[in-house]
Amino acid sequence: MTVAKLVLEPIFEADFLPVSFGFRPKRSTHDALEVIRVEANRGREWVLDADVADCFGSFDHEALMGQVARRVSDRRMLKLIRAWLRVGILDRGIVKTPGSGTPQGSPISPLLANIALHVLDEVWSVEGAGVGVLVRYCDLC
Repeated sequence: MTVAKLVLEPIFEADFLPVSFGFRPKRSTHDALEVIRVEANRGREWVLDADVADCFGSFDHEALMGQVARRVSDRRMLKLIRAWLRVGILDRGIVKTPGSGTPQGSPISPLLANIALHVLDEVWSVEGAGVGVLVRYCDLC
């Protein structure tokens, strides 16, 4: 998974918008906070803090694979990612196949989360820009 992440990350980084800070190379919590500080100094008065409940466990596999396939055409890589998404979960001795979510704790999951949430960033840049500035940060808590 780590090798796949190292190959895929630069492909998607080329498209990711600057509003996204979580789980990205050379971007940190401090960078996100700096954007908020600058916007406050420009006169912004409100901050909306929102959380996506069960974010990593909620991604629709088909929608996520659709986003991955927009930039990755290698069928073997797509098949591998799909297999990772379908890995069974052992719960009380029974293996369950998830219909949504990414493998929690895996090296590829943060990248997959950013790929899925990039759709939000794109929509906000068109439809929400008049409302305010989006600063998207993700953590594991």
